[in-house]
Amino acid sequence: MRSLARLARSHPSSTMAALGSVTLLAVWIEFFIIRHRTLLALPVILTAVAVTAFTLSDGRRGRWYVLAGLGVLAVVAQFLWLVTSLHPLWIAALLTSLVLIVATWIAAWTLRQRGPANGAARLRQRAARVGGFAGAGLSCVLSALLVSVAVDASTLAMAVQSGSGFGNSFEPRAATSVSEVNGTQLINDISYGSTYPNSFLDIYIAENDPSVARPTYLVVHGGGFIAGGKSDGDPNAASADSASFALGSGPILDAGYNVVSIDYALAPQVRYPVPVIQLGEAVRFLEERGAEYGLDMSRVVLAGGSAGGHIVSQFAAIQTNAGYAEQMNIEPTMDPETLKAVVLDSAALVPARASRSEAPVLSRDLLFDISLRAYVGTSSELLAESNIPEHVSSDFPPTFIADGNTGSFPDQASELASVLESLGVRNQLDIPPLSEASLGHGYMFAASPWTDRYNEIKLAFLEDVVE
Repeated sequence: MRSLARLARSHPSSTMAALGSVTLLAVWIEFFIIRHRTLLALPVILTAVAVTAFTLSDGRRGRWYVLAGLGVLAVVAQFLWLVTSLHPLWIAALLTSLVLIVATWIAAWTLRQRGPANGAARLRQRAARVGGFAGAGLSCVLSALLVSVAVDASTLAMAVQSGSGFGNSFEPRAATSVSEVNGTQLINDISYGSTYPNSFLDIYIAENDPSVARPTYLVVHGGGFIAGGKSDGDPNAASADSASFALGSGPILDAGYNVVSIDYALAPQVRYPVPVIQLGEAVRFLEERGAEYGLDMSRVVLAGGSAGGHIVSQFAAIQTNAGYAEQMNIEPTMDPETLKAVVLDSAALVPARASRSEAPVLSRDLLFDISLRAYVGTSSELLAESNIPEHVSSDFPPTFIADGNTGSFPDQASELASVLESLGVRNQLDIPPLSEASLGHGYMFAASPWTDRYNEIKLAFLEDVVE
């Protein structure tokens, strides 16, 4: 330790530059690896302490006290964030750490050794300076981008949305028409409302026969609240083509259901809880006019995957929990007696934990975090309000809950199942063990033996609860 201290004092410029660079690396890792931010804050604190200690021990005065003060401020900000987990304090910790980093680089520049040098040495020094300035400039630009995403995820969410080919519109993707797909009647792009964009739905009539009274299976697609569509499904799921999603209802149609798939407004342009309100509008429309399309709305199953699972479960909680409906300031629009069951596939049920998937896929954790922040935001009040297990009641409908075991939310699925069990609500939890197969987020939307198994278990559950 003493030899290191002597080395640091003999090369103060290099020491400052190294401390700043190590702190920057720690801050960047802390930003990207969301699930371990608490742990990764510790290296940031340690490097900030090291900067402060080195500055104070170096015997300099004046502006060096400012640098030491920045180190203390960075440590305090990180500590406060660790204690409270408040998003604004995390941003403050991020900002103070980045300011400290820039300050250490400036200090390193002022401490650099100047002396006579021959031509070759002078060229090397000049190249080092140019490289250092370029690296510092690029680091500052990238850090500014990270701060902007930390403050508001909307811009990045819109970029992801645009890259996925989705968006918001008051115009349908296609003119409403009636066609036949694989023996199923499809009525596409029916408008169910005019207040919000993307208020359109598709109807699939089993066996192309609207004269038969069949229960209605209403599907709300996933996509992190920022992407996805009623015929395309969830781009985050294992498969996202129309054959596997819309007519991914093939087993449902074969089991004697008609299927309705709805679109809803996407974040960040339209935020929480508008899609829940839109689901209510779609249900009201179908109750009023469903008979025109051969739908039986006295027996309804609501199904949602990922983000759609959150929308569906929150809507169902509002229909069956008067206190929650009042808290949300959303009037129930559905007779609970007609809501026979809820199906939740890889549902994001606790938005505050969306960035902490089980058997994690770190890149997906970051995407989930951005998506949920673009939809719900970071308000602790809204995060608590949108926590589904906290707001279900004993009147919640029978529920089938399924998820994969890798890069998804099986812990949240288990939590909801446990709560429903304690309330006496019939439910079935289906999470295949990781020891048997690695199944990702939305695995049930891709053709596989595990999907076949899932459909078999789900349909058996629905057969028991749908009259």
